[in-house]
Amino acid sequence: MRKMKGLLISMLLLAGILAGCNDAPAKNKGSTTNGASASAVNANSTAWPRTFKDAIGKDIVIKKKPGKIAGLWYFYPEILAALGEPPAASTEKEYLSTLAYLKGKMDSTEELGEKTSPNIEKILSVQPDIILATEYHEKFRESMEKIAPVITLNSKSIYDNWQYGLHTVAEIIGKEDEAEKVIANMMKEIATGREALKSMQGESVALILSWDGKTFNVLGEGNPVYTLAFDKEKGLGLKPDHTFKGDNNKFTTFEVISTIQADHIFLIGDITKKDKLMNEFNQSNVWNAMNAVKKGNVHLMDSSAITGGPLAIQYALQNITGSLSKK
Repeated sequence: MRKMKGLLISMLLLAGILAGCNDAPAKNKGSTTNGASASAVNANSTAWPRTFKDAIGKDIVIKKKPGKIAGLWYFYPEILAALGEPPAASTEKEYLSTLAYLKGKMDSTEELGEKTSPNIEKILSVQPDIILATEYHEKFRESMEKIAPVITLNSKSIYDNWQYGLHTVAEIIGKEDEAEKVIANMMKEIATGREALKSMQGESVALILSWDGKTFNVLGEGNPVYTLAFDKEKGLGLKPDHTFKGDNNKFTTFEVISTIQADHIFLIGDITKKDKLMNEFNQSNVWNAMNAVKKGNVHLMDSSAITGGPLAIQYALQNITGSLSKK
């Protein structure tokens, strides 16, 4: 449980914590490069060997299409699964396997331990063709390079833009065409959802993450689910609660939650605890006095939605459109 809580907290705060780590120019957001060499970008999916310039400026020669991939950060299994290439090994496998969109897709994946301190001996035993790392793994680089080529990607760049993450990993493993198909299908699904929810444009929405029912984060512009819900081009174009703008808004007292006046609330958390959580909320006068609660517009969403990857975005999209379409 502590591991899961730590993973969720790190995902929530990632945009703010890593702001200084993102060296990619804003114009590269959503592009297929940001760290990829021109040869890798222009190569088709059958061109091997290929050279990839990673986030720390290293030119990595990939001799052939990687068959066994080790992913050291929580978003790699999701991206690889979306491309039809589940990882041979991953950190945080135990938790990630419980996410709605990864259930059954990591059965053959080896566990590599904590995301910030992967088990080097386990990586060695897997003998991967390539290791996908982040800036957090630099102290392990020398040891890992003795096992397989190590490619470092900037975690904030991937968290901020699911299309960029999908494109970049696809270039590394030779699945560019598959990435384009996934993106095209997703954008079509988002456009369809935006059209279906046009009648909701006058009603405001708030996205609240709560792990324990005591601390609350009203998600702001630094969160991928916020972009999905409220961006008029990349998302559903819904109306956010005007009280909350900018980055995530953290509350440590339940009473402050009464400032949320949205017509709809999406309560994000561990869905397995929903009965206990809702029983506690329903006994609160503060909760029952809230606008969305009085209207019967509280929707539950599992924490599977907040990893920022393509499958998480699809999961959140289906949850939001499904819940609001019933109204």
